[in-house]
Amino acid sequence: MSDNDDAEGSDRGARKLRGAILEHSGFAIERMPGLAAALDHFIAEAQHAIAPLTPGVPGGGTVEAILATTLFRAISDCAGLIAAIYASDRPGARVLIALDERIEDLIVASIFGESVSTDPEDDPPDEAPRSRTPIETALLEEFARSLGRALEAGFAPVAPLALTFERLVTLNDAFALGRRDMPAAAARFSLPMNGGACEGLALFSQSLLMPLRKELERDQAIETPAADWRWSSLLETGVKKTRLPVTAVLEEVPMSLGDIANLRVGGILPLHGSDFDAVRLECSGRAMFLCRLGQGEGRYRLEIENPIPQEPGGAALPGALAP
Repeated sequence: MSDNDDAEGSDRGARKLRGAILEHSGFAIERMPGLAAALDHFIAEAQHAIAPLTPGVPGGGTVEAILATTLFRAISDCAGLIAAIYASDRPGARVLIALDERIEDLIVASIFGESVSTDPEDDPPDEAPRSRTPIETALLEEFARSLGRALEAGFAPVAPLALTFERLVTLNDAFALGRRDMPAAAARFSLPMNGGACEGLALFSQSLLMPLRKELERDQAIETPAADWRWSSLLETGVKKTRLPVTAVLEEVPMSLGDIANLRVGGILPLHGSDFDAVRLECSGRAMFLCRLGQGEGRYRLEIENPIPQEPGGAALPGALAP
């Protein structure tokens, strides 16, 4: 997370999203480290999600520290801005993302490679806001849906959240997410686009976050990451395909070094055993099973009888046989 102080001369096009939103509502944001992790994931996913609308834009994006506020304060600071409303799978719980007031120009500029002016002197004096064209409306809705999908993906590893894009609104209703005094969490973010950086603000009401409290209270930074089942499956498959030598030992004959030196081709080594019911099967020198030697269809065969007990360290017990 990066907590960027407001720079002097910041983009006037995002000035409403630079409101203080510092009203402390008593909402214990610091007890929900998982929310910060979810927003970090959201920023990482957002650049991929909006890529079809921003071709050629390099990756990146930042999200500021999460602030405790109330719905009234946050929505009042963003009054007049376009916002996307998302319904969750929990009744009455919604998410709001307020968008840069230049958002239509930024999307069009990203698609057609134009630039967006940020100089207030370039604005014609007292010009009434122009109506949004059907194409701009469609592009804006697709942009909002993309951010919703990125938000879902961001929460998925932390606290799964199902979101459905509901509508675009111009913020002038303090009750857009619930009662005006309801505690909330707000975080500003920035995404690079061809026409300039797009500023936004994600707003989560208490009614949405409280059912996820237990998941969000977990510190993702210190928890063991979940196992990657695909990697585990590939590893298991690879290990199972590993080829190792397997040896059947009929009998071990103690010999002196002199006897070994006198071994010659054609020499005969007598075996002391009278049967072959205790043939030891070894894998890479490690005793695994006792087998019975037999014959069938013109071939010698081994029938596995018993496992050979292993030491805790993994080596076979010398001379130990299973009952």
